[in-house]
This record gives sequence, structure tokens and C-alpha cells, in this order.
Amino acid sequence: MRRILGVFMALFMFCVPIGIQAEEKVLSFEYTGQKIEIDDAIGYHLIDDDKFVLKAPKDCGRYRAYYSDGSYIDYEITPKIVHVNVRYNKDWRPGDPEEDRYLCEYDGDYELKLRILPNGDFVSFDRYDGNIDFQFEPKNEKDISVEKTKITHSNVEVYYSELGLTIENPVNDVKPILLKDAGEYIVSFDADSRYYESIPFKVTILPKTIELQLPSYQKYVGEKDPVLETDDYILIREPGEEIGNYKLTVKSKSKNYIYEIVANDTFTILDSKQQSIRPEEKKDPLLSVNASNKDKNKYASATDMESNKDIETKVDKESTKTETKVVTGVSNFTSMYYLMMVSSIAVVMYILIKKRNAKS
Repeated sequence: MRRILGVFMALFMFCVPIGIQAEEKVLSFEYTGQKIEIDDAIGYHLIDDDKFVLKAPKDCGRYRAYYSDGSYIDYEITPKIVHVNVRYNKDWRPGDPEEDRYLCEYDGDYELKLRILPNGDFVSFDRYDGNIDFQFEPKNEKDISVEKTKITHSNVEVYYSELGLTIENPVNDVKPILLKDAGEYIVSFDADSRYYESIPFKVTILPKTIELQLPSYQKYVGEKDPVLETDDYILIREPGEEIGNYKLTVKSKSKNYIYEIVANDTFTILDSKQQSIRPEEKKDPLLSVNASNKDKNKYASATDMESNKDIETKVDKESTKTETKVVTGVSNFTSMYYLMMVSSIAVVMYILIKKRNAKS
């Protein structure tokens, strides 16, 4: 038993140095693109191609270098390992070249074109004659997450415009946002959810302020209020029907506008004893801030017509008296005319008779 164990230990001690010596003779070099020369070698045998050449090789393969004494040494040139990080191209769309669907990031100046095998593994179209070993991470496209383009926009605060508000985005295939009315909105762009993630943002459209220069609104005690409403706003006065001034406020009919009274913001109730015309003949139309000259002329014409009717009424009341005076005047004038005519005829006849008697 001891003899067998001794033989085993001897073999073990003998084999270890042999193995180490064999490893030292097998050389390995990584491809660099330059020739790999062995010192003092006079020729090289390409083992895989069974060729003998004088120049040192540079491409990957197994080689044997010979010395002048006939001895040799075996070595190999291995492919250079290039690590490639693969990620999804978030700008890729159906119809674009398939090789552009993924982006590759790596160190070095290589023309790498990615190819996808039927099982989903990544390989390169060009392996540089086997001298470059592209190692992809992840190795398969099923392990690549689809990255979406995030669309962000700062909050917006503007005043209302009749043209509306259009918010553009620099991404070509994303539609702009169009808002028409004043208010507060939480919006996001309408984009294809397969490729985009639109982050919501706040849009505030403030009402537009319009200044009002009102006409002087008034009435007499006991009369109805004039119309205090237009197509755009409503005027509201303080309650009360006694003589005095009452504050006017304005309420907009649209959320897009705010009206501010800057002139004549009071409604006046006058004493009825101060009326210059009868209440039923008084006209009190609502004149808006931008009333046209045509409307003003219309109201003026209506007032003139009222005044003409009043004048005609006064004339009718005095018609009988005036007519009597005219008739009496005409009668007196006619009597004097006949008296003068008779006197003249008498004088003429007297002169003719006197001349006739003188001739006789």
C-alpha cells in the first residue's frame, strides 16, 4: 500500500512541472490590427490554412513560429472583445430602416451595423474578418425596454385673445394644443403612447379687461328704469327709488372678459317736478359705449318728431282764434276799398260835367 502511494505521489510531482512548461509555450495575443512578431523567428506557419510565410501575421488564428535551429513555438491571435451596450431608439418609427431600431454604444471607431437573428439575438453585419468579437448587452431584443420620449412643457399664463391660444411642441409628429376660452386647464399633448410620454402641465388664460365709459343714466321719480343690459354685459344699480345717486356695477356675460367702469358709474333719480316734458313722451334708450352715430341720429330724430308733434298741438289749440282775426281784418279792408272807389268816380264825373258846361 505504501509502495503504491509513493508511485502515485511521484507521478503527481512529475506531471505538475510538465503541465506548467506546456502552458508557458502556448502564447496568446489579442488582435490589435498590428503584426504580432516573435523574437528571433525566421518564419511562420499558418496552422489553420497550412501555409508558410516569412512575415509575421496580424489577423486572428493559430500560428507556429520557427527558429533557425529548427525549433518552434506555437501561439494564437484572438479576436478583440468590444462590449456593446444596446438600447432602444426612441426616435425610430415603423417604416424606418430596421437596423436603426436600436442604438449601440461602445468604445472604439467601428462601423457597427446591428443584425437581429430569428431567435432575437444581436449580431453584427461586419465582424472585421473575425478579428473583432462584439459582445452585446443585453444579448436579446426581448430584454430591451422600449424607451419613450418624454414631452414636458412649463406652465403657461396668458391673457385671453380672440384668436385663441396655440401651444406648439418641437416634436414634429405631435399635435399642438388649442385652447379658446379663459380658465384654468391641466393639459398634455395628444401623442402616440407607444413612443411618447406627455407630462401634464397647467395653462391659465386670464380674462381680458375692457374699460367702459358709460353715458349718464337717469330717470325721474316714478318712471321705470331704462334698459341696463347689452349683448355683452349687464349693469346693476343699487336698490332704491328715492331722489339721489345710486352706484352702478357691471357683470360680464362671458368668462373671457372683465368690464371696468371708468366714467359715469352712478345712476341718478331726479325730482319729477324738474321734468321738461311729459313722462310718457320721454324716451330713454340704452346707449352702449360704442353706440354708432346712426343710432344717435335715430334717437335724435325721434326726439325731434316728439317736439314737432308738440308744436302742432299748440297750433291746433289756437287755430280758431287766429282764423277769427284774419277774417275781421279782411272785412274792414274791403269796406274802405269800396268807399275810395265811389269817391273817385264822383270826382271824375264832376270834372267831366264842368268841362262840358264851359264849352256850351
